[in-house]
Amino acid sequence: MAYPNVGNGNSAHLAPLDVETLGSQLLEASVDGILAFDRQFRLTFWNRAMERITGMARAEVLGKVVFDLFSFLTEPSEDASARHTGSGARVVFKSRPSSMSSTGRAGWYEASYSPLMADGGAIVGFVAIIRDLTEQKRAEERLRETESRFRTMADSAPVLLWMAGTDGLCSFFNQGWLTFTGRPLEMELGNGWAEGVHPEDFQRCMDIYMSAFVARQGFRMEYRLRRADGEYRWVLDQGVPRYAPTGSFVGYIGSCIDISDLKEAQAQLHRINDELELRVEERTAALAQSNAELEQFAYVASHDLQEPLRTVASFVKLLAQRYAGKLGPDADEFISYTVDGAARMQRLITDLLEYSRVQRQGAPFAAIDLNGALERALLNLRATIEESGAIVSHAPLPTVLADAGQMASLFQNLVGNAIKFHGTRRPEVHIGAAQKGRQWLVEVRDNGIGIEPQYAERVFKVFQRLHTRDEYPGTGIGLALCRRIVERHGGRIWVESEPGKGSSFFFTLPVDATASRLVDREASC
Repeated sequence: MAYPNVGNGNSAHLAPLDVETLGSQLLEASVDGILAFDRQFRLTFWNRAMERITGMARAEVLGKVVFDLFSFLTEPSEDASARHTGSGARVVFKSRPSSMSSTGRAGWYEASYSPLMADGGAIVGFVAIIRDLTEQKRAEERLRETESRFRTMADSAPVLLWMAGTDGLCSFFNQGWLTFTGRPLEMELGNGWAEGVHPEDFQRCMDIYMSAFVARQGFRMEYRLRRADGEYRWVLDQGVPRYAPTGSFVGYIGSCIDISDLKEAQAQLHRINDELELRVEERTAALAQSNAELEQFAYVASHDLQEPLRTVASFVKLLAQRYAGKLGPDADEFISYTVDGAARMQRLITDLLEYSRVQRQGAPFAAIDLNGALERALLNLRATIEESGAIVSHAPLPTVLADAGQMASLFQNLVGNAIKFHGTRRPEVHIGAAQKGRQWLVEVRDNGIGIEPQYAERVFKVFQRLHTRDEYPGTGIGLALCRRIVERHGGRIWVESEPGKGSSFFFTLPVDATASRLVDREASC
């Protein structure tokens, strides 16, 4: 075969190397140490790899007896030498830790030598090959140490561990698994472990397991596994694929933990929750029935009281008109008290009727402009505003789904209270709104006398007053009515205040997409 002349680019043929030269170059290029010695065991050849392994130069060793240089080689006996020389057998000294010389590096080596024969078959010497196995042995030792550490850690782990190969068959179980199942390793290997899976869980378990292997995906499953005492326990099994440094799939590693106690606790919690939900439903139904009965009672009682109270009030007024100043000062005082009491009773009954009608007689919700509801409330409060000189301002308010009449009543009570409890200062009230997520937050802020923080919840209860009637008249139902209206609309109401620094009453209303679209459509028109 012709080779191009690399040096000058010509296509001239290179002369073939003679066999002796080629053999010498191959021996010198070998990574294994190669040496030769004659029948008297005197060294006749020593390649560069031998110089590297032993640290001895060729000139130092040629002509020396090979067995004087290497302690691990033993000179053959007379019979052994004859046997080897007669059969031409190859002698191998297996790997062992040793140093090839006092100047060479210590390590693991394997030596073998074979006779060199002349054309007539006579042995004229021997050739030996020294192979350096040090890195291989160290790698094997590191692997053994790694496996030992892994087994120690795996066996001491508080979970059940397993490993499987690329065929899906399990090849390892830690001591925790074997202790749990009470079976020897030989019975668990392969698919033997599946014998402990509960029959009702077996097929589902196998389907998940094999599907994950096919897809090379992690998996997580729960199943019952038979314990050493024969009891089936729920375990959580999680497996993840393993890959070699080259990226090739080599199997799975997984872990199991006993979750029977956890599942029992969860079942118990579910039972408790079910019982609580049932009790809550029963109590809610009972409370709803009670509230309905109370509302009916309040409505009927208030309605039925109206007629006799009107009669009493009418006759008392007649007494005051006809006999004022004729029956004496005491009679005039008593008649005045009676007229005032009848008027307060009428206001109280009116407020109770309105309170009871929030749920019973509320109008259906519709898209309404809160600006209009506020204007209606301010119109009803016009006399109060003018008398007190109050300044009432407001920012643009949104359109919401609500009961228009109840929204007007809500604003009327909040603004009316803000004006009523103004103290010595000129009342100033401002109403604003902002969207917070899926809710509108409406604020009614005043500069009045304020409220002590400990009374912030009490003021929303029926008949709960913080002041005497002589200081601030009223029935004590207004803010309770406000809460009832807001809750009917799916919101909540609260107050933030400091004595002497005014109050801010906040209430929320849901943001409704239907109302928002209606506003957009009206704006576009």
